[in-house]
Amino acid sequence: MKLQERLTVIGGQLRNTQMEKVLKKLSPGEAQVDFGNMTVVKDGAYKDIKALVMSFPQSNAGFSYPLPSENTECFLEGLKQLFHQAGGVPTYLRIDNLAVAVVSIGKGDKRTYTDSFIRFKCHYGFEVQPCNPSSGHEKGNVEKKVGYTRNNLFTTEPIMESFPQLATWMKEEMEKDRKRPHYEKDVLIEELWIEDKKYLKPLPLTDLPIFSVKSAKVNKYGEIEVDGEKFVIHKAKMKQTLFIKMEWDKFTCYTNDGKVVYQEARPYMNTTRRIPWNDIFMDWEKKPRSVRYSRFFKYLPERVQTYLTIRSEETKSRVKGIKKLLEKYSLNDIHAVLKTEERFERAPHELGFILEAKEAAYPEKLSEAHTPEILLNYETDLNAYDKRLCPSLEGGVS
Repeated sequence: MKLQERLTVIGGQLRNTQMEKVLKKLSPGEAQVDFGNMTVVKDGAYKDIKALVMSFPQSNAGFSYPLPSENTECFLEGLKQLFHQAGGVPTYLRIDNLAVAVVSIGKGDKRTYTDSFIRFKCHYGFEVQPCNPSSGHEKGNVEKKVGYTRNNLFTTEPIMESFPQLATWMKEEMEKDRKRPHYEKDVLIEELWIEDKKYLKPLPLTDLPIFSVKSAKVNKYGEIEVDGEKFVIHKAKMKQTLFIKMEWDKFTCYTNDGKVVYQEARPYMNTTRRIPWNDIFMDWEKKPRSVRYSRFFKYLPERVQTYLTIRSEETKSRVKGIKKLLEKYSLNDIHAVLKTEERFERAPHELGFILEAKEAAYPEKLSEAHTPEILLNYETDLNAYDKRLCPSLEGGVS
């Protein structure tokens, strides 16, 4: 065979290989999934979360669900929620070699998966397309979707009240995003998704409960360790073995006979990072007119927002005063002391006096529901004791 003919054949084979890759990439009903790091603001502090993003290359439709970690329970719970958002199960799911799903990597497409992932895959009935090691481009659609989600939904950190609230917000935002044109085709993503969705497999009649079980022995201090943190189990005995049900957001401790002795949120649910308010207030002091328009303004408690902006001519002095109060008190403390409208007229140093007085006052009486109603505010009649101890005082005979 002549050189030119050989080159033609080789070129044809390369084109066919490339075409097969394109067709494979554009097969309807196939999806790719990956994690992305995002930041939100919860209770006045930064919180780092993981967004599990699923995209369909055929239509470029995307779905996203927020999670606190990348562990097995979070990954599988996130996949389950994404399937519900999509209204069906992808025929094929392309994933990276995530440690939460893949135990070991063999030649080609050979992978050894974790038992929990195999159980999940069999329950929902999808096939897996693993990526080759260090080959992120093989799931390039979802990687771009992760970046797109970060640059459009998390440019400024959204306020998070809870994971369900954040999940609802992200779902609505991703639905709005599907109303834009496809980046290559002159068609709305929403219209392409309608066709893509027809190839999805139906959801199973019942969802698979997502959890793992491990055991832990109570130490001599009455503690067990979960996710690297120690918890005191008051209802357990020393050296007692407990079984721990690990879900994505909480854990539950059981005895051998199935009795629940403890339940708590997993430690990462409450992990936050402090917002550098001192630096922010320093900038606001230099440019007081920028306070209302700052991206950090919405993270302030509502009453503190009002206090700083209710009198524009006093914004600078109030910013300076609040910055001084933050050396000793939190924004929530300042928010609480501004509970009456009259206090919005007070200068920051006057709020400081009120906070100091409140700090020095006796704590309020705790409310409790264990004392019987008849004993509440009961006063003892000491006359009966006087008659017994000193009968002469009552005219009796000693």
